Amino acid sequence: MLGSAVVFLGLWVMGGPVFGGQDASFPLEDVKISGSRVPAAVVMEIGGLKLGQSVNKADIEVACQKLGQSGIFESVNYGYAPGPKKGYVVTLELTDPHKLMDASIDVAGADDKALWTYIETQFPAFQHRVPESDEADQYLARILERKLGQTLHGEKLVIRLERDVRGRALISFQPEHLPRIAAMSFNGATLVPADDLNQLLQKLLGDEGYLDRHFRQLVEEAVRQEYWKHGLFKVQFPAIQAQFVNPMTVNVATNIVEGPQFKLADVQLVGDDLPADAMLNAAKFKKGEMANWTDIQQAIWRAEVPVKRTGYLDAQAQPERVLDDTNQTLLLKLSVRKGQLYHFGRVRFVGLSPELEAKASALWKMQTGEPFDFMYANEFLKAFSKVTDLRAFKKIQDKVEPGVGDHVRNLTVSFLDK
Repeated sequence: MLGSAVVFLGLWVMGGPVFGGQDASFPLEDVKISGSRVPAAVVMEIGGLKLGQSVNKADIEVACQKLGQSGIFESVNYGYAPGPKKGYVVTLELTDPHKLMDASIDVAGADDKALWTYIETQFPAFQHRVPESDEADQYLARILERKLGQTLHGEKLVIRLERDVRGRALISFQPEHLPRIAAMSFNGATLVPADDLNQLLQKLLGDEGYLDRHFRQLVEEAVRQEYWKHGLFKVQFPAIQAQFVNPMTVNVATNIVEGPQFKLADVQLVGDDLPADAMLNAAKFKKGEMANWTDIQQAIWRAEVPVKRTGYLDAQAQPERVLDDTNQTLLLKLSVRKGQLYHFGRVRFVGLSPELEAKASALWKMQTGEPFDFMYANEFLKAFSKVTDLRAFKKIQDKVEPGVGDHVRNLTVSFLDK
């Protein structure tokens, strides 16, 4: 946000020139700055001021307008007065911006750490963060363009508002046109075929150009998940390098240290009054086999079902992996939070004839006040299919609805005619 510039007018001492309508120029004797962490040399550079230069009232006001228009400061107030050497002394009261956003410098081949260090020496508050100001960001973009030089391959640096993989908003300084990825290689990939990794990333990237941050995020998320399917939980990606084939094309090489492959040793259930046998029988964990994390996650979901069927509809099993490097085994600890207990209220049948509704009511076994079994409707329909031909209906659906009282659930079973 740009602040309004306020002019404080001063008078020369007796014998010196007087401010007002005169356009007389005098040397810039000193610039005094308060309220900002930006070094004085940087402030003067933004305003185009140099000590000793000949300036008049209009020159000073133009310089202060430049400070305000840069967007670097929240507000700019200034004044000027005679100095001891008969020149101008300018006083600047500046306010650094309050609202900053996360930011990233996304230029292939650039040392972003060195660039941020350079930015922070000039603007100490901008530590991987920049003002929520188009003017300030454009000003920073031009600074970065000059610093990057040939690294941009003639491209203009633009500003884009993006979101990372966690949904966090950030400002990205990146080339207007991103280079195309011509080829990808995966050095060290043995247990997971490099071709599989190539296909995975090509599918996720689509026509997107190369942006180092995006590529690294995909490797850390998608490629790591792919390795977890093979029991490789200690995989590392020590280096990702983009090599320019030409100014608009890169080859990307990812170095991979796969680490040991782990087998699933055992599963421990942690929680009170758990139907442990039913949970483990439903989960069908593959003990002694390679610890495929995707299969394990599906087994965890199956393990939750017996708990949910006892009325704890919000039950969740939180996994913890305990890796034994010596034996290359994984111990899985499942901490189960059952949550609130839900009870059954009533059932309602829709779309049945009076005769069939009577049969359905006679077959229904879950009673009011009992723990709500969210899968009982499936068992009921299996039993009901033995006394009536369910193929006569186009569709059968059940709907859970709040009942009377806290944590009570009713059920409506609808039979739709063809």
